Amino acid sequence: MIRAQNLTAVGTVDLARLSAAEAVARADHLAHIYGSAQGAAAEPASGWAAHLVTSVQEYAGATVRVALSGPAVGPPGRAAREIVGFLHGYDLQLQHWWPQQVEPALRARGHGFWLEDAFELVELDVLPQAQGRGIGTALLTAQLAEMHQRRMLLATDPAGRARVLYRRLGFVDLVPDFVYEGTAYGAALMGWDRHA
Repeated sequence: MIRAQNLTAVGTVDLARLSAAEAVARADHLAHIYGSAQGAAAEPASGWAAHLVTSVQEYAGATVRVALSGPAVGPPGRAAREIVGFLHGYDLQLQHWWPQQVEPALRARGHGFWLEDAFELVELDVLPQAQGRGIGTALLTAQLAEMHQRRMLLATDPAGRARVLYRRLGFVDLVPDFVYEGTAYGAALMGWDRHA
């Protein structure tokens, strides 16, 4: 477990990487955080939780990092603590739905190489009452430092606050005006490269 220092005047949180079994056991709580953070844009919690379970059990490189708040009491320590934020993703695999959606747009803009040796960031969510304390930054910074991949790719709300966080940490706009096929849903595709 990593102690994240200087996150807020109120105190600190601990960061931990969950095992697949721990992530499955906490899928409903993580879905609650996702729904709370995403609001009206969130997909139904049960479907989101089912995808999380499938991904941590079956996808290469599946990662769930959490931010834990509260006193570290009770065995094994995590049980008594509240998860207030999390990061979830896995190795970018071209046969999965999201890479199939974004690959043509990336290649059309000359960014096809971003699909190589990449981590797909699926979610980075923090409970609304815990936002603004550096928790998202701490989770993402830990993942960037510890992942073996050269690059990270993500999609985010083009007008959302998260884009500021991503830019501050070195992410660049790849396709700022992406629209998912068959929908009117727009997203900004962003990427981070270890060697940039």
